Amino acid sequence: MTEADVHSSERGLFKEVEFSLTSGMDVRCATFHPIDPVLACGLGKGNLAFLRGSHHSTPFENWEIEPKQYRYGRIILSVQWNADGTKVAAGSDDGTVSVWSYPGDGKQVFRRNGRSHFPLIIWNPFNPDVFASYNNALDTKQVMIANFANEKPLSHAIESYLNCQTVAWISYKQLAFGYDDGTFEVHELGLSQIGLLNSEMVQKIGHDFGDDEHDRATSSHPEFQSELRCSVSNIAMNMELGLLASVGTDRRVKLWFRGTNDPTRIVKFPLQLNDLDSNCKSLVWCSDIKKRKKAFLACGLENGTIVIWYLGSNETLKLSGLDQIHQLLLSPDKRYLASIDYFKKLIIWCTESWEAIYILPSSGFKYPYVMTWDAASSKLGISGRRGQGQFNVIEYGVAEKCCAVCKKTSENLKRCSRCRSIYYCGRECQRSHWPQHKRDCNRNE
Repeated sequence: MTEADVHSSERGLFKEVEFSLTSGMDVRCATFHPIDPVLACGLGKGNLAFLRGSHHSTPFENWEIEPKQYRYGRIILSVQWNADGTKVAAGSDDGTVSVWSYPGDGKQVFRRNGRSHFPLIIWNPFNPDVFASYNNALDTKQVMIANFANEKPLSHAIESYLNCQTVAWISYKQLAFGYDDGTFEVHELGLSQIGLLNSEMVQKIGHDFGDDEHDRATSSHPEFQSELRCSVSNIAMNMELGLLASVGTDRRVKLWFRGTNDPTRIVKFPLQLNDLDSNCKSLVWCSDIKKRKKAFLACGLENGTIVIWYLGSNETLKLSGLDQIHQLLLSPDKRYLASIDYFKKLIIWCTESWEAIYILPSSGFKYPYVMTWDAASSKLGISGRRGQGQFNVIEYGVAEKCCAVCKKTSENLKRCSRCRSIYYCGRECQRSHWPQHKRDCNRNE
C-alpha cells in the first residue's frame, strides 16, 4: 500500500457536507479565497455574499456568513478572486464585470461589448492587478482587459475576426488566445504615450501545423488549410518548466517553449500515434521541482477519458468513469485531481496512486457544475450556474475508525472495498449490514 493509499483509506476521507448556512439562497457560482478561509458566493438575487471559517481546518458546517454583502444588481454568473485575494470580480450576462476591493468598499464596473451569456473572468496569476474577461459559450471576437495598477483603472478591448475559444495568461504582461482556425496568438500589454492601456500581437502560432514534414509542406497551400484547420480549445502555461501546452480539435497535445513557433514535444500514445482518442476539453499542469514530483499534464477528453502524460518518461495512463469532461482542477497541494463531467458526475483522484477516492454520482441532468478548491485542499466546492439544487462542499475529514455494526474499534478494521466509506471488524458484521448498506454502497459506484 502506498503512502497516498494510507492517507486516503486510513487517515481520512472525503465526504459531502450540507451547505445549511445558505438555506433560501440561490447560489449560482462560488470560489474560495486563494489564501484565507473565505468563500465568495454569487447569488441569483444579485448579491455577492461571503462565508468565513475561523481556520482552514474549521468544519464547513461551522463557517459563518459575513454581515457585509456586495450588491451587484443583476444575477451573478461568475465570480473569481485575484492572485492575492485583495480583489474579487463578478460577471453577469449583460457583459458587466464588477470588481470590489476586499474587504473594503471600493468598486469598479467594466462592460464588455458583445454577447455574454456566461462571462469568464481570468485573473493574471503573475499580476494581481490585471484580469481578462471573455465568453466561449457563444461566438465571441472580443476579449476585455482591465488593469488596476494606477489610481484610475484602465480597460482595453482586443478584437479579432476569429472566434476566441480560450484565453491563458503566460507571463506578467503576456496572454495567449486560442482561435477556431487552429491558431493561437500571444499578445503583450503596454501603455501608450498618453497613458492608455494597449496591446500588441507578438507571436502567431499554428497549432495544427509544424509537427512533421507533411504539415509544414501543406500549411502554405490555401487549398489544404480548410482541411487541416482545427479549433484551439485549451492553452496552459507551466512557468516552472517554461513550457506552453496547446490542444485542439485535431486531437493532439503539443508543447512549446515560449517564443518559439515549432513544438518541442507532441503527445504520443502506443495505440494511436500522435492522436488522442477524442477531442480534449481541459488541460491541467502538475509539477513541483522543489519536491521533485514527476511533472505531468492531465488532459480531459470529450469521451470521458482523462489522459495523464508524464513528461519525463513519456509514460501515459488513462482514467475513465465519466462522460464528456467539463473541468479538471488540481488541488493547491497537488495531491488531488478533481474531475467533473457534463452530467455532474464528480470524481476526486489521488495523484500518487490515481485511485478514485471519492465519487459523486451523475444527476442525469446535462448542465455541469463548476469546481473550486480552498487553499488548504481540504474542501472542494461545486456549484451549478443555473442555481438549481443546493450548493455542495466535499470536505476531507478524519475517518471514523469503528465497525459500522458493532462500533468496535481496532487496528485491524477492514474498509468496504466497493465504496471505501465505512469499516467492518469482520465478515460477519459486513454480511449482516449489507441489506442496510447496499443502497449507499451502490450509489458510490
